[in-house]
Amino acid sequence: MERERVTVEEFLRRYAAGERDFQQILLEYADLSGVELQGINLHGAQFCYVNLSSIKLWDCNLKAQFIYCNFRDALIEHCDLERTRFYDCDLRGATLRYVELTSTAFTRVNLQGTKTYGSGKDPCQLWDVVRQDGVFVPGFTFDLYIAERIAEGTTKGVF
Repeated sequence: MERERVTVEEFLRRYAAGERDFQQILLEYADLSGVELQGINLHGAQFCYVNLSSIKLWDCNLKAQFIYCNFRDALIEHCDLERTRFYDCDLRGATLRYVELTSTAFTRVNLQGTKTYGSGKDPCQLWDVVRQDGVFVPGFTFDLYIAERIAEGTTKGVF
């Protein structure tokens, strides 16, 4: 299924008109900073080079791909992020509260200062990320803190 390319103006106009189903859209080079969105469905959508800093998202289906997006200081609450893909994104200072994170992938993502209160059946997949405390963890891992201890050779008590 091909994605429907939309402009930020069209996206916001449709949202203001009451539309909440934005499955399979493609939004590129847009500024949604500081916007408040509730109940949107982005299943299968793709956002590229979108400024989502300080955005507030509630009760949303965010099963989408985010590529080179800025989520600094975003508030994402009661959202489904299962199988969501974040590539080369900045999530510094973001708050992810009551979110579903099953099999969510973070690739080359900065999570410094992020506050996460989520759950999931399968662990997140993390590649070359900066942890919440600012430590860079190279390579692939499911757990950012165990990966660092393995790298240091201090796994006693971990397994």
